[in-house]
Parts: sequence; structure tokens; C-alpha cells
Amino acid sequence: MAKIASKKSQNKIECLNPNTGGKLKIDAEIYQVFTAAIKQTLKGGKEITFTDLVEGIKKYLKSKKITFKKSVPWYAVTIKNDLEVRKIIESFTLKGKKFHKLKTK
Repeated sequence: MAKIASKKSQNKIECLNPNTGGKLKIDAEIYQVFTAAIKQTLKGGKEITFTDLVEGIKKYLKSKKITFKKSVPWYAVTIKNDLEVRKIIESFTLKGKKFHKLKTK
């Protein structure tokens, strides 16, 4: 099984938070894997909750045989927020539940 971010990476990506305007730097390798997992989970116009998004990311990691020892939900929300700022995905509320989907062009 492949591991990601097993050693300190010098290559970082700055993630933005649309709610707070805050910025975090995370390993580029983790960012790329989670971005691919989020896009894969949301492909086909799916509108899903955050819980379902995290499950989709976990399935993606397992299917790619990637071992990830850190918090999947923490990285999922951090990268999801950044993808919202970059207008790759969007979030909306429907009947009191928050959903996420790929932004249509």
C-alpha cells in the first residue's frame, strides 16, 4: 500500500477558508489526493452531504490502496472549503441539510 506524506514535504499548498478567510498550508501531495477523491465522489452531478463526502474519500483511498493515518474528515473539510473558494465545488442548503456538488460551468 502506498503512503502519503510519510515524510515532511517542502511542497505546500495554501488552503483558503470561505467562512473565516483563514489560510492553512498543507502538503501538496495530500491536497492532490484529496482533490481527486472529492472530484471522483462528486462526479456525475451528485449532490451529497459532508458525511457522504468523507465516506466517498475513504472509499477512494481504499480503492487506490493509499494508507492515510491522519484525520480524513479534517483534511476533507479543509480541502473542500478551499475548492469552494476556487469555485470548483459549491455548497448549498436544502430542507435544512447542507449539500455539496461540483460547480457547473
